[in-house]
Amino acid sequence: MSSSVYGAFAHAYVTQVSAVVARMLESEGAAAAALMRKTVAEGSSVRGFGNGGSSAIVRSVLAQLRAGHAGLDVNEAMVSLAALAYTAQREGYRTVFSGVLADEIDSVGLVLVASVSGRSENIVEAVGLCRRHGVPVLATVGGRGDQLGPVDGMVWPTGATDQQVSEDAMLTALTLTAAASTEPEHLPLSHRLEEYLHALASLDTRRLGQWIGAATRAVTDAIRRRSAIYVLCPDGGPLALAGEHFAHNLHWDAPLGVEGIRPPVVMSDPSLADMSAIYNDHPDPAHGVRYQLHSASVGDVVFLLAYDSNGRTNRQAVDAALQAGAHVFLLHRDGPDPLVAGQRSQRLPPVDDFGLPCLVQSIAHMVCRTTRAALADGPASAAGAGPSPLDLMAQDLAPRRELSAPTPAIALEGRP
Repeated sequence: MSSSVYGAFAHAYVTQVSAVVARMLESEGAAAAALMRKTVAEGSSVRGFGNGGSSAIVRSVLAQLRAGHAGLDVNEAMVSLAALAYTAQREGYRTVFSGVLADEIDSVGLVLVASVSGRSENIVEAVGLCRRHGVPVLATVGGRGDQLGPVDGMVWPTGATDQQVSEDAMLTALTLTAAASTEPEHLPLSHRLEEYLHALASLDTRRLGQWIGAATRAVTDAIRRRSAIYVLCPDGGPLALAGEHFAHNLHWDAPLGVEGIRPPVVMSDPSLADMSAIYNDHPDPAHGVRYQLHSASVGDVVFLLAYDSNGRTNRQAVDAALQAGAHVFLLHRDGPDPLVAGQRSQRLPPVDDFGLPCLVQSIAHMVCRTTRAALADGPASAAGAGPSPLDLMAQDLAPRRELSAPTPAIALEGRP
């Protein structure tokens, strides 16, 4: 598939996302911002929940609210992995979120929810608990929004049924709204929307298409050959949450249901145990990413997400990956394009630290979809007979996902 096809796809995808974001903010953005401002003014706790990639979206918005309002009580970690797994094994996943909320429901002033389907059982349970206790909910959902039922607060629909487009619109709309809730008198929501749309319009989708094309070929080969794929963000912050979402998409969504394709080997940023050990035991913060990349081999793929490509840790990550013979794909806002990366380095428009993940998440979703198309097409894509941009846009992954579907029990081998 030619780079012009990827460029046309990138242009069409970005156009669709920007249209959905503009519609959301122009219709109900002011009401969402008012709900956030009221909660902050009252000094109430804010909680947020989401499944899959939506969990990273919610945590990014909570982190932004915390950064803009010192002392605001938010659950940045949402539900810890250990606590979530422990509860789900013993009580079922359906009540995990509502169980967490029940212990503190009287002190919570706002619950943020992100759910494209709007039907996930644990989300419905949490929203029902809030309704019974009169706790306001700001719920972003896909489609028309009527699938979730009434809430105290507001249901904010994307108006789109596409899984990835809805997720991108949710993150962007919530991010811009959270920013507007911080200094409404200095930079109103309408101005923030205008800045965001200008940033998208300045994105060179022709060059981005070249980057996506190269990334798609590298990831497709890595998946077929069982090579490793790394998604790293040494800088941390909200960009690391976009990286978590990116890694999740590559591991779960890109190969989902494609015949003969096994889940790929995807490694992302260090766990809390790794990171705390690195900072405690080693004086160099760059040590962690270098240590991870010691396991990289020739033909592996490394996605590096950076605010500034010239940062010392990011430069050392690029060097470590290249020394291993891996393919490096860099997304960054500031700093030069490393000469060694060539067309595998993509500079993004000048947005703030929380706006940058919105752009990165959209690009990650594009790579996920083009990779899936390449895996499904097989030799046809390599021969230049792959799907058109419109075909790629139509390949929404939502119908292939088992959203809240019960999984039948399977007996363990050797047991009745």
